[in-house]
Amino acid sequence: MDEEKTVKQLQQELRDKGVLNAELFTSKAQIRTVLDMQGTPAPKTDEPVATIDPPANPVEERNVERRWQKKADHMRRKLEHQTKVRILVPLEANEKQGVVEWRKNAKTGKDEQVIISGDVQPVTLNGYAYYVPKGIYVEVPEQVANVITEKFNQTAEAGQSARLDRLDPATGRPVAEQL
Repeated sequence: MDEEKTVKQLQQELRDKGVLNAELFTSKAQIRTVLDMQGTPAPKTDEPVATIDPPANPVEERNVERRWQKKADHMRRKLEHQTKVRILVPLEANEKQGVVEWRKNAKTGKDEQVIISGDVQPVTLNGYAYYVPKGIYVEVPEQVANVITEKFNQTAEAGQSARLDRLDPATGRPVAEQL
């Protein structure tokens, strides 16, 4: 009987049964499934609904934090020993020149970057955050410079295929002339 009905007729049947956005169902199989579910009562239980988040295990949480910190420390040491490269991260509109200082953390005894003012370009590698101040030349580890360079290259390449001043590969002429 449903096989003889059109999708539009089945969608109307869904609307008649109170299904919102019935037009989103575009095949007879989808609509039949929803119609079949309409007659199925929801399971009843006296038990409260369990939480979506499982209870945290403090021991496991500490172990995860230690593993994460170990990876971040390993990356910090690796970056400290890399060749330094001088780069400039340009300021964007309404940004201020960044100021970042290295200070010794009293708790850990490690040198850490502290953002004093202005805007910075954060680079996170294996959980270790390295902050590059914007608007001034600074020396950074080579891997950090490579990440920033790749970011700017991807930004520059984005949208090139939609520019009007590009050459049409079929004709070799600017696209703007063809419009």
